[in-house]
Amino acid sequence: MNFAEKRRHPRKDVYIAALLALGENGHLSEVWDLSQGGARLGRPKNWTAEPSVRPIKVYFMLDQDTVIAVTARVVRVTDDNLGVEFVGGQDERIQALLYEARFIEQPGR
Repeated sequence: MNFAEKRRHPRKDVYIAALLALGENGHLSEVWDLSQGGARLGRPKNWTAEPSVRPIKVYFMLDQDTVIAVTARVVRVTDDNLGVEFVGGQDERIQALLYEARFIEQPGR
């Protein structure tokens, strides 16, 4: 059994822009994959925050007319990416995000 099979929620590879709002600061990033439970994003160049229970707002920029904001917590920080877990109680927003992401071409295609 590989690592991906152990995940609670299947992941979808995507490549879209995102803005992470942490307090008064905004950080541009890209989304590498999405699931119902969270996302993996590129680590912004000036990112200094560690994993935290303090929520952030992630604005997923699917295209110039479709931006979906979801509240999340940073649960993993590596040299090149961030793992965020979506905060509960926003199922409708998450479903809208996953629906819209279906129309995004996967990387390398």
